[in-house]
Amino acid sequence: MDFQLNEQQELLKRNARSFMEREIIPIADEYDRIRPFPKELAHELLKKLAPLGYLDGPIPIEYGGQGLDFLSYGVVLEELARAWGGLSLIALLQLGAELMLVSIATDEQGRKYLSPALTADKILCVCFTEPDFGSHLVGIQTTATRDGAHYVIDRTKAWISNGTFADVAIVLAVTKREPKEMTLFIVDKEDSPFTVRDLPKLGLHAGATAEVSFQDCRVPSQNMLGEKGRGYKKTLTAFEFWRTALATLSVGLAQASLDAALDYAKARRAFDRPIGTFQMIQNMIVDMVAETEAARLLTCRVWSLMDRKERCEGEAALAKAYATTIGVNVASKALQIHGAYGLSEEYPLERYFRDARTMTIPDGTTEIMKLIAGRRILGISAIA
Repeated sequence: MDFQLNEQQELLKRNARSFMEREIIPIADEYDRIRPFPKELAHELLKKLAPLGYLDGPIPIEYGGQGLDFLSYGVVLEELARAWGGLSLIALLQLGAELMLVSIATDEQGRKYLSPALTADKILCVCFTEPDFGSHLVGIQTTATRDGAHYVIDRTKAWISNGTFADVAIVLAVTKREPKEMTLFIVDKEDSPFTVRDLPKLGLHAGATAEVSFQDCRVPSQNMLGEKGRGYKKTLTAFEFWRTALATLSVGLAQASLDAALDYAKARRAFDRPIGTFQMIQNMIVDMVAETEAARLLTCRVWSLMDRKERCEGEAALAKAYATTIGVNVASKALQIHGAYGLSEEYPLERYFRDARTMTIPDGTTEIMKLIAGRRILGISAIA
């Protein structure tokens, strides 16, 4: 068991940190206030991130990617989250959708949708959640009905990250009224128009979230992604990546909060001495360090399982449940250390806190994550 990053990973981390401090951190607070987040800006920022592996890092070389291992990707993703949580959400959702294309897309689908996604010429979103069905995925109501050479998709998806500015959506729909008989489709907005409505939320503002409506949306049958009726199982596998990535985002936010607290505790003076000399402040900071390190190690273990091509549904759920909780805890303590300044929009702490709190909900709430992890640990399911 090696707890040290290798030479390549250290280089990736340094390069990412340098880029973030030069290009991203100076604009994060200002740009994160733009709502809804502009499509043109999303494209521009993703193109800036592309050379660093955020869009193609773990994509195999034969598909146009860099062929990085998942642990190395996690290292650079944490640096992006430390700089700007909302932008990191845009990037990881893009990559997660690309990984779905890599695993089950046809060669023609890959050429048409994967290649432009890797260069940020097209932004992708995935449409699973519905207004009445989030974690209860088996209950979704979106249907895809065969009509000659097309499928007609009907219904509305909700809380779709990247949905506000996506060019292409990967949609999960019911194709047969039998349990879990669902299929994935690639819906190109240019060829098969759909409507979006921005849904403002507490945090992760740049990772714009939308209601996406498909009303008699005609999709060519060749845009079926993978086998008919296999979409549910593929979606569950894809969640392993997204949940682990969201755990990494939370670690990055915790590290950003911790770094800010350390700087402030050494610089801020009260009662004629730095507040970092006070026992209560040191106690809080020690807890923050321990929690952040524990969340990082737990998350890195899941990335390593993915590198060994092992299924990790329970482990990914555990990492997300723990890391997102720690993200909130550490951001809250950092805000407390800053006192009134922590509440000010002139400091990034309030953004870290909002982003960290928002992270506990997407791709399965903390409570659902614990049930999934519990099933893995006990071998007994608490849910159907």
